[in-house]
Amino acid sequence: MLVDCDIHVGYHSLRDLVPYLDSATAELVVESGTNGLGMPSYPWYHPQGWLRGDTYDREATTEGAQLVGQTLERVRDSVLDPFDVTTGILTPDEAAAFAILPNPLLAAGLCRGYNDWLLTEWLEREPRLRGLLVVTPQHPEAAAAEIRRLGEREEIAGVFLPGAARIPYGNPVHDPIWQACDDLGLPVAVHTHFESVGIAGPVTGAGMPDFYAEYHALTGAAMFGHFASILCHGVFERFPRTRVMFMEGGLVPFVGLLWRLDVAWRGCRTEVPYCVRPPSEYVHDHLAWTTQPLEEPPEDRMLAPALEGLRPERTLCFSSDYPHWDFDDPRQTLRRLPAEWRDAVAHGNAARFFGLRTAVAT
Repeated sequence: MLVDCDIHVGYHSLRDLVPYLDSATAELVVESGTNGLGMPSYPWYHPQGWLRGDTYDREATTEGAQLVGQTLERVRDSVLDPFDVTTGILTPDEAAAFAILPNPLLAAGLCRGYNDWLLTEWLEREPRLRGLLVVTPQHPEAAAAEIRRLGEREEIAGVFLPGAARIPYGNPVHDPIWQACDDLGLPVAVHTHFESVGIAGPVTGAGMPDFYAEYHALTGAAMFGHFASILCHGVFERFPRTRVMFMEGGLVPFVGLLWRLDVAWRGCRTEVPYCVRPPSEYVHDHLAWTTQPLEEPPEDRMLAPALEGLRPERTLCFSSDYPHWDFDDPRQTLRRLPAEWRDAVAHGNAARFFGLRTAVAT
């Protein structure tokens, strides 16, 4: 049994969403600029390509495809069937950029269209798949309305927020999002995506990296900011049904950050009154992490002790990051973890976190 928490899917072209868009948004998609609306993207490129070579449809690149060649049939053949995936959680690719557009009304229209497209083209056609709603953190009221519109559907596993953001996610400006998720019992996945692009701030306080290798190693920096903000603003006290999963931001650095936050909390408690417990005490009941990218220390024996501060036997969930270049094969990933963690990481933790009926929660 296996739950894959991070399978990226995307449209062939933004125009694929037109049948699902309201008329004003559709007109902007088709008529903007000289060739229609385009999304902001990274200033860095992976030198050998973003995608795994055997998933890359090179013919599609001449047509301007974004996540090239990723059809439902290919996801079945490449992930669901060969790895006997019980449930796959679909995460967006280019659609994550809707959250970093300066026009919040356009972003909200695109999110509504994308979520309807995802349901029709993917989730309603494959019972093993669940989706994350793409919403607008730059327009929290619209995000909350979208969560309430579709969040009770069985096909929806939770809400997606990218690491790229104008304001850290614990800030009260985002309370409408947390309230909607709390009311519906929906978890939130914060996923590394589009940091330093659009309206998002630089990925680090030092400014913009020069190389993709730097960016890829540093993307956790934005995730740490959201992590600290959520804890210090007491999101889990004010919205007690809330659960948050951090995707693709690494694992080991969160351990040290938790220790530092505990020390700061003890010295500054009057400043953060809604964080009523040491931050590390919220991990067990409210937080989860995905395995990809699992750190690779010089000796494998060093990995498990380094992760113990995250309580991985309860919080760590497998993710493949398909079809990206650093895709993780579940057999290899699970072999690197202690035997007593493997069932929980493979399916139990994710089943409990997302409330999945098709997997056994432990």
